[in-house]
Order: sequence, then C-alpha cells, then structure tokens
Amino acid sequence: MKFDFKTYLKHTYKTQLVYLAVIVALYIYDNDNLIFLLFFPFSFIQGYYRYQYKLTQAEKLKAKGLTEEDMENISFVKKWEHARKRGIWNYCIIDGGFIAGLALSIISSMIWFTLSGKTDFHALLAEPIDMFAFIGYNYIIGAGIAVMIFRMKWKYNEKRFIRLTDPLANNYFAKDYQDI
Repeated sequence: MKFDFKTYLKHTYKTQLVYLAVIVALYIYDNDNLIFLLFFPFSFIQGYYRYQYKLTQAEKLKAKGLTEEDMENISFVKKWEHARKRGIWNYCIIDGGFIAGLALSIISSMIWFTLSGKTDFHALLAEPIDMFAFIGYNYIIGAGIAVMIFRMKWKYNEKRFIRLTDPLANNYFAKDYQDI
C-alpha cells in the first residue's frame, strides 16, 4: 500500500490545526520564544509516521480477518488479566493514587493558583514551607480524586472483561434473573 500525504492530512487536519493554534498561542504568550514553534514540525512528522504504522497494522489485521476493535479488545483482556491479579487496592492506590494522582495534582495546582487570586507564582512559592504545603495539598487532592476515579474504573473494566471473556456475560448483568 502506498502512503499518501494527502490522505494523512485529510484524516488529521482538524487535530493539526488545533495543535498549531495551541503552539502559536504559547509562542505569543511567552513573548515570541521560538522554542514552541519548533514543536509543530516534529509532532507533524511523528504523526505522519504513526499514521503510516497504523495503516500497515490495519492491513495486517485485515489479512488475518481481525478488525482494530478486535485487537483493542484482545489487548484490553491481556492488560486487565494482569491488573486483576495485582488486586483492586494495588490498582487503585498505585495506578490511581500515585501515577494518575500526579497528573491530577498538576491540574489541581493550576486551579488552586487561579482561585487563590495571587498574581505572582513566585510569591506563592517564595517560602519553603509554603511551597511544600502547596505541593503536598495538591498531591493529596489529586491522589484522592484519582483513587475514586480508578475505583469506579475498576467496576467498569471488570464488567467489560467479563463481557469479552464469557459468552454468557449478559446473564450476569441482568437486573432480574428470570431471563436465565
């Protein structure tokens, strides 16, 4: 199969335009710092090669009689079997609290800084005790939210796993067991 640059643009032009707009906004916001403008060509080229890889994989799957959805389901089942063996608390605390909690703490720190009404970020973190309190509180908030999200996600993933691995899975999810 020949890879065509036009088909790549046809499928990804909206994403590329949004990405370019974000980079230009960062460029303007950071007083014309050229480093942000260098990100776009690299991401554009990387996206093109990922698109080529995705098309190649789709062709291989089609030759085996599988779809991309089938491969996603197979991948999910393998990953979820591993997560189930580790247990719910390990999944919620390690994957949720520590890993996803870090990302959510960054978001909560931006929200906290915006709502605090302070205009200078350096003033907020001038004293070490203030800095550690800021980081600690935001990490606790992010980790708590992430643990709750991952607990709900556990239930959803468990249902999906059962539905994909058990041919009689619909019977387990019936509200009343009269249809069994």
